[in-house]
Amino acid sequence: MRNDTALAVLSIPAELVPSPSPTRPMPHTSRPSPLLASLALAALAGFVPAETHAQQRIGDALEWHEAPWSGGTLDVALVRPAEGTSAPHPVILALPWGAGTAQLVEGFVGSYWLTEPARRGYYVVAPEVRGSNLSRTADEVLSALFSWMDAELDYDAQRVALVGASNGGSGAFFAALAQPDRFAAIMTLPGQYSGPAEDLAVLRDKPIYFLVGQRDESWLGMTEETRAALESQGIASGLRVLGGQGHVLRIDPSLLLDWIDVSLKR
Repeated sequence: MRNDTALAVLSIPAELVPSPSPTRPMPHTSRPSPLLASLALAALAGFVPAETHAQQRIGDALEWHEAPWSGGTLDVALVRPAEGTSAPHPVILALPWGAGTAQLVEGFVGSYWLTEPARRGYYVVAPEVRGSNLSRTADEVLSALFSWMDAELDYDAQRVALVGASNGGSGAFFAALAQPDRFAAIMTLPGQYSGPAEDLAVLRDKPIYFLVGQRDESWLGMTEETRAALESQGIASGLRVLGGQGHVLRIDPSLLLDWIDVSLKR
């Protein structure tokens, strides 16, 4: 059963999240949660009376690993599928809000991808990466990330869903265009693409789904422009506008997983 209290804490706008610590964890260990300051801010805002439940929830389920790439080391958050689920496992590759810091990775995973994907047998892989930087680095980052996955995870390469929010939602398009054969479905919460429409042609036959808040007017407009660009290339996409919501969406994770399950033909 979903913990709505923890969800409210973890869905914190990017501007409330503190700067990341310069320290890095050793691979294959859980990182001490960097959400403490965010949780304190949330408590002051009246979201939740107890911080420790959300911290415990993140720390128990999420691991941090390191993947080498040409730019140095890529820190990767991992949530494993629940015991008893069948391998090879599908994957949700999740790109976070804003600057893509460790705090935002944990917030994004904690808000939508921490428990329901594991229960359904998914890996969740969330690199610490700024979505907009993927306009230049997507090919190198993805090659390094999938090399690490090939070595470490028992996953189904034909069932990888790409999801992103805000800057990560824009990064999802850079990633999908750089290596389209890696991904079977794309979801943004929200996301947009402003490059040449003809570049999107490589995404034909992939399910694409946009979620955006009704009150998030600028992103709603960019979402509609992206859908029009996709349509110009003969690509249909789904859209859900969440009434009364702004930029950081509140939605039951099971609804997100239902769409991903269908899109991956599970």
